[in-house]
Amino acid sequence: MKSIKSAGTGIAELEQTAKELRRKCLEIIHRAGSGHPGGSLSATDIVTALYFNEMRYDSKNPKDPKRDRFVLSKGHCTALHYSVLARAGYFSEAALLEYRCVNSKLFLSGHPHPKTPGVEIATGSLGQGLSVGHGIAMAARLDGLDYRVFVLMGDGEIQEGQVWEAAMSASKFKSNNLIGIIDYNKVAQDNLTQDLKDLEPLE
Repeated sequence: MKSIKSAGTGIAELEQTAKELRRKCLEIIHRAGSGHPGGSLSATDIVTALYFNEMRYDSKNPKDPKRDRFVLSKGHCTALHYSVLARAGYFSEAALLEYRCVNSKLFLSGHPHPKTPGVEIATGSLGQGLSVGHGIAMAARLDGLDYRVFVLMGDGEIQEGQVWEAAMSASKFKSNNLIGIIDYNKVAQDNLTQDLKDLEPLE
């Protein structure tokens, strides 16, 4: 299994990669005529750092049991996830032309589909990703494997009670291979998070 981190990716390279991925997100959303640019753009640095400097995976063997797992709990941000997966070698960048197309051969729909290479689970019902991620993390312990599970959540979705139940369970079972990351952009679909349910202090 390879880790992109072993290639010695530095900050400058990661910043350039993130810049190119933001452009790709906008390109495929514009081509499709629909999508969620805001949530994709705000999380680009996070996902770039994970895939190209931290996570262990083999894009040519997507189901390697030892791979780290990534759960996109904010499942509407597939423009970013698919762009990263293409860049990481799970499929060609040309396939991104099928983004949000009904007949996409790789199921590059508006929300993650488990038939897409590199996608672990279907998401999009906000607030459920951390629970799913915790289950996957516990499965690693049962199977005697040391992979890690990274769950990317939006700050708007952590207003869902299920997120906090999952966090409490992870603490209870000492699931130290579960990493929850919040894209703290302070914006939900229809308002600022502080005007919906104030999340402070979150940092």
